[in-house]
Amino acid sequence: MSTNVLDLVVEALPHLRGGLGEDSATFTARLLYENLELDACAVVDTERVLAYVGRGEDHHLVGGPSLTGLTHKAIATGQPFTARSREEIECPVPGCPLTSVTIAPFIVRGAAVGALKLYRAGTPIVEDDRRVAVSLARVFSVSLEAAELDARSALVAQAELDALRARISPHFLFNTLTTIAALTRTDPHRAHDLVVDFAEYFRDSLAQHSEFVSLDEELEHVEQYLRFEDARFGERLRVAFDVDPRARVALVPVLSVQPLVENAIVHGLAPKGGAGVVRVCARPGAGGTEIAVSDDGVGFVPGKRVGGNGIGMDNVDQRLRKLFGPASALQVTSVPGEGTTVAFHVPALLPAAAR
Repeated sequence: MSTNVLDLVVEALPHLRGGLGEDSATFTARLLYENLELDACAVVDTERVLAYVGRGEDHHLVGGPSLTGLTHKAIATGQPFTARSREEIECPVPGCPLTSVTIAPFIVRGAAVGALKLYRAGTPIVEDDRRVAVSLARVFSVSLEAAELDARSALVAQAELDALRARISPHFLFNTLTTIAALTRTDPHRAHDLVVDFAEYFRDSLAQHSEFVSLDEELEHVEQYLRFEDARFGERLRVAFDVDPRARVALVPVLSVQPLVENAIVHGLAPKGGAGVVRVCARPGAGGTEIAVSDDGVGFVPGKRVGGNGIGMDNVDQRLRKLFGPASALQVTSVPGEGTTVAFHVPALLPAAAR
C-alpha cells in the first residue's frame, strides 16, 4: 500500500471537522476508495449508511440501514473487527461480492458514533488494511470529537447571547414602562409612539442572531434605545457621537455598545441629578477599532464600585475576553465627581470569521 496515509488524513480532516454527516462521509469514503485500491469503502453512523463507494452498491444503499451483523457488533462494542469470509461479514443479501472487511469504529467521548469499513472482494483483508483502518478511525475520532466540542461551544455562546437579550436591563424595562405610563396622562400621542418604538426595539433585539454586526448597526440600536431615555430625561440628557466613518463598517460583537451607554446613563448621569453628556467615540486603531463610551457623571473611586456595573456591562466584558482575549477587555477609568470612560478594542475581523 504505497499511498501516503498521512496525506489522506490531511485531506479528509477539514471535512470531518464539520461533523459526521453525508457530505463528510462521502468525501472520506471516496478518497479512501480511490487511493487505497479497495473494492469498496463505507462510512456509517449508529443507524444508517452515510456513504458507500464500490462493489455492492446495489444493496449497501446510502441512507439505508447497515446490513452486516459485524457492523452492528463493532458499533455495540466499540471494538474493531476483521472478517475474512462472507459468513463472518454476515451480509443478508445472497451473492454479495464482498468477501472480507475490516471495520474500525469512531469513538467520541467513550462511545461509538459510527465506523469506517474497508472491503475486499475475492482477496483477503491483510494486516496492513486493518492497521490503516484502525489508525484512520482513531484520527478521525479525534476530529469528530473536536467538531462536537465546537458545536457545543457555539451553542453555549448562542445561549449566553440569548440570555443577555432575554434579561436586557430590568431597570431599563421598569423605567421605560414608568415613563410611558406617565406620558399617557400628559402626552398620549407621544406615549403611543413610544409603545410602538418599544415593540420594534425588542423585536429587533430578539431577532438578531448573529454574534457580530457592523458598528453602524450597533449604533442604530443605541439610537433606538436613546429614544426612550430621551423621553425620561428630556433636556437633561445629551448624547454626542464622534465616530470615524471608517470605523462604522467594523464588525463588533452584537450588544457591545448599547449596554455601556445604558451604564453611563444609569450609573453616571442619573445619580448626578442635573444635566449630563454621554459621548460615544470610535475610530480605527492599530489592527482594529477603538471604541469608548464616556460620561460626565458622578464617577467613582476605582476598585470601590462593587456590583454597580450592571448585568449588561459585565456580559460585554466577559464576551470580549472570550472572543478576543484579555487585550480586548473593558478598560474603565473614572474620577469621582468628573465622570467615567469605558473603552475597548475590537481586532479587525474578516467577514467569514464573524459568521
